[in-house]
Amino acid sequence: MPISFVRIDDRVIHGQIIARWTRWKDCHGILVIDDQIAEDPMQKKIFSNAVPKSIKVGIYSLEEGVEKINKAKNAQNSYFVIVKSPIMLKKLKEKGADFGEEVNVGPISAREGAENIGRNVAITPDERVAFDYLLNEGVGISFQLVPEESAYTWEKIRNQ
Repeated sequence: MPISFVRIDDRVIHGQIIARWTRWKDCHGILVIDDQIAEDPMQKKIFSNAVPKSIKVGIYSLEEGVEKINKAKNAQNSYFVIVKSPIMLKKLKEKGADFGEEVNVGPISAREGAENIGRNVAITPDERVAFDYLLNEGVGISFQLVPEESAYTWEKIRNQ
């Protein structure tokens, strides 16, 4: 599958992604889907320069992301898809993006209105709804900061 890894991570591209996940999953390019980052030239430059030259980075809005994800599904190279929130994945799915059946969740920072549900993961009520939507659409959701750690699922968290 050309989309080898889909991750929700509010830090987007950082050391764990590059140093660890790219060793566990094939990655020739990273598709970052985030409206705010896509509109900010400074953030685009920072994230584009955070990876080795061998990995291409594309930063796209929601609308562009749908097209790029569906195009990546038929590519010869493998791509990571990274978003900051489950809400973005829900929107992508609703608009017809086919990013696969597995999502990995990394850190989502604590903030006002968010409930801690695991190590380094806090979600808002709207994010809870988005996770439920994805699960109901047949997407498996696992929480795992780095590949060497054990994962736990949304079903387990939701039922606690």
